[in-house]
Amino acid sequence: MTVNLFSKIFKGLIASFFASLLLSCGGSQVDIEVGEIQIERKALIEWNEERTGGDTSDMSLLIGTATEWIQNQALADFLSDYGATFSEADIEKARNQLVAGGLSDSDPRLNFYSEWQAIRNFAAEGGPEVRSAYEANKGLLGYELCTSHVLTNTREEALEVMELLDSGQKFEDLALTFSIDPGSGADGGSLGCVPLGAFVPSFERAVLGAIKASVEVVGPVGSPFGFHVIRVNEVSVVEPAAFEEQGEGLFMSIVHLSSLTREVDLDGRYGTWDPVAGQIEPVRISEGS
Repeated sequence: MTVNLFSKIFKGLIASFFASLLLSCGGSQVDIEVGEIQIERKALIEWNEERTGGDTSDMSLLIGTATEWIQNQALADFLSDYGATFSEADIEKARNQLVAGGLSDSDPRLNFYSEWQAIRNFAAEGGPEVRSAYEANKGLLGYELCTSHVLTNTREEALEVMELLDSGQKFEDLALTFSIDPGSGADGGSLGCVPLGAFVPSFERAVLGAIKASVEVVGPVGSPFGFHVIRVNEVSVVEPAAFEEQGEGLFMSIVHLSSLTREVDLDGRYGTWDPVAGQIEPVRISEGS
């Protein structure tokens, strides 16, 4: 059986999960809306408890949960516009992936996460619907990011690099001295110019956020490789890569497009949704307030 991404099966799983959260507390204010799907505040809080092991005191964890929800719902909503479908077998495959990855078979989030994983698998496989989505929106990705970085083992080392930059030391000299990336370090930290989607997500989000804020240097930025201090050298307009040339970068390109093209309504207590960086920009409380 093949189902549309926003079929009764998909909506039913969402409704059943969040309805079970809300049965004991009644309805509450809608905190997030992406496309046709909403999540209410109490449901989001209880979802956060499930996701984080019960910690409700850390606002950054709740923002992380909200970000995860928006990112996955935006992807589903985006692909549904182009007729994306998947089968119950695809959902079962996704479920098995999650269990193999360490999620308990009895975890109450498993059904919902299985839907999300099936959608992510669908995007990564690059079928005709994904091609249609890419071709219709690829102009939004017609940019190259020209950057340099200093890669360190620890956050503390990256903070030290930031302090030395603030004191007037040259980025290139610090890259040569501190960077554990031998290739770029020997070249003053230069990573050259690459298209959107080429970097790991945390690195690229930081670069896009810096561009939006008109900031040249940003850090520390954590990634699977360590901690980066990143300098944005230039943003160039280029011809977007052909669909066939996307390769492993296709998934991130589709995720970027889903963020750039979706309307997200978010309660202001969490901050604002940044469609360029694909994340929530938290409310910043000034000193003395």
